[in-house]
Amino acid sequence: MRDTSTAERLLEELAKGCPPPPPDDQVQLTYRPVAVDDQAGWSCPGAVTAWWTNLDGAILCRLRLSGVPRPRWVVYDPDRIALLVQDST
Repeated sequence: MRDTSTAERLLEELAKGCPPPPPDDQVQLTYRPVAVDDQAGWSCPGAVTAWWTNLDGAILCRLRLSGVPRPRWVVYDPDRIALLVQDST
């Protein structure tokens, strides 16, 4: 990603059509580094900070992208949001 505004636009795009945020007591907190595909040949670093599965079975994640001040809830798309391997040392 080249700049913050590009990452902000990507996060906004991923959040479109996302159901309302879940109740806090139903959220599974986590920290998983990710690389998000912007579908223009760039990869944006970020992290998933929470997971939630709604009643319809859709998996949502709270996604924070590098340089963007606030995370957003998005529908998890494994084709665009790649979970990175964490070092166990």
